[in-house]
Amino acid sequence: MEAHRKPERRMRIKKKPDVATGVARINTNTCRELGIEGKIEVVVAGKKKLELEVIPVDELPPNEVYSNPETLTKAGIADNSIATIRAASGV
Repeated sequence: MEAHRKPERRMRIKKKPDVATGVARINTNTCRELGIEGKIEVVVAGKKKLELEVIPVDELPPNEVYSNPETLTKAGIADNSIATIRAASGV
């Protein structure tokens, strides 16, 4: 029997200096669609994992995530990378 999997989506992650460290901004409707409340998990190339607090914003494009450049650089994630985004485990 297959375990229930969380909905996820491939999205472009962009570095934005006006976003606080450890935080991600994501479209409000995308948050609702993916069942995101509180934190997201970011996976790039199946291995780089990062958990970020979420701030839903209506005006953002639905397929983009904005986060702090320093946070992404420390995690080894380049600007404009394609990442798998889903609700963080344990939420």
